[in-house]
Order: sequence, then C-alpha cells, then structure tokens
Amino acid sequence: MNAVDVARSALLEIAEAHQVGQHIQNLDNDGLSIIQFENTHAGYVGWRWCASVNTDYLTVNEVWLEPGEGALVAKAWVPWVERLQPGDLVPGDVIETPIDDDRLVPGYSDVEGLELQIEPMTPLWWSLGLGRVRVLSNTGVDEAVLRWRQSDNGPRSPFARYAELNCVNCGWLIPVGGKLGQAFGICANALSPSDGKVVAFDHGCGAHSESVLKSQVAVSGSLVIDEITVDEIDRDSLPEYVELDESHEVDPEDQEENQQD
Repeated sequence: MNAVDVARSALLEIAEAHQVGQHIQNLDNDGLSIIQFENTHAGYVGWRWCASVNTDYLTVNEVWLEPGEGALVAKAWVPWVERLQPGDLVPGDVIETPIDDDRLVPGYSDVEGLELQIEPMTPLWWSLGLGRVRVLSNTGVDEAVLRWRQSDNGPRSPFARYAELNCVNCGWLIPVGGKLGQAFGICANALSPSDGKVVAFDHGCGAHSESVLKSQVAVSGSLVIDEITVDEIDRDSLPEYVELDESHEVDPEDQEENQQD
C-alpha cells in the first residue's frame, strides 16, 4: 500500500466513498506528504480532501477539508467593533475603543501642570480637553463633519432642499463652541424633526423662526351678483302688510317694534 492509498483509507473514515474523488496531487516536504483528493460533495464544490501522511512509516497525522480554486468560502473575519453600524448599540452593550484609534489624540489630563487663568468648568477647558485622557483628533473632526453633513440634518436632505430659509439665521439654533461650532449648532424647536439634534448651518426644515405663512384666502376684487339662481320665499311667513292713511298717526313705540320685527 502506498501513501495515496493510506490517505484515501483515512479519509473514508470521516467521509462517504462517493464524496472522495480522484487524487489531485502530493505536496512533499522532508518525509511528510500532504495528499489531496477532489471533493464530490454537492455542498462543497471546489473544496479538497487532504491527508497528512508520514512517508517513512506510512502513518496518517491528520485529515481535513480545505478550499481550492472557485470554492465558496466565508468572508474574512472582522472584529465586532469594526462591524458595528450606527443604531446597533443597545442598552447594556459596551464598545471597546482601540488605544490607537486615529480619531482620538491625547488630552490634557494633568491640569495642575498648566498655568491657565481660567475656571476649570468653562467651555475653554472642555475644548482643550482638560481632564480628559483623549480628545478628538483632526481625523475625528473631519469624519464627524462629513457624517453630519451627509445625515438627515445636513444641507442635502429632502427637508433642506425644500426649505426657503437656513438654520444659520434661525432663532431656534443653539450655538456650540469649539471647531464644530463654526458650521453646526443644536436645534431647539420642538416642532422641528431636528429638535435636540446637531444641524448644519445650511440645513433647513420649514420650521424656521422667521417663516411667515402666506394667506391661502383668495380676495375678490369686485362685488359678485348672482343673477341666475332664485331664492324661494314662503309668503305665509312674511308679516302682514297694513296700509295706513296719511292722517293716521303711528305711535313711536309701535313703529320701533315693527321695525324690529
């Protein structure tokens, strides 16, 4: 019995005979030979049966199935943190931030070593990153700007395209500090779909503080008289007509009551 026969016998212990096809090749290396066979299983098209055989003693070290040319294989494994998409995070999840994330740079956590004549709880301290281990890098800022401008609160959203006025001069806009404050703010209009969200200055939604709704009531320029239709009047409902002599004096109180009727 040669090495190929030994390899096939070992493979038949884990696979059915009709699944192990013809012998393909031997990969020899210093007394060790990896012997490959075709795989005829319908679910593993393009895969190969392999057996590692010691050619000196004709013993089998290991058997396995590996993909060949044209084999359908799974995509390369991607870490969970890199596979996450916006909206995937749920309560209880913890996202691990890589220590070498290029979106972050070291902050000024050693505040005692800085001689700054400002209060510790002011926007200037926050923008400098005092008290934080890491802060946004230029890459992190650029990615945030691109992401926010391409979002529903950016200048190309359907709301923005139909809006006549932009957020930059809206009274509902809350300014923010730092670099991003030059192009973004926070919407504070409860009726706006962007309420409580970061909006670009050139965004718009139709709920601008200076929007004026144009009247939808048409004003007629002249009096219109209907000369076609006829109003029906019940003669019995009309007050009785009394013809008076010119000499007949009418009491003023009776005349006032008749006029009211």
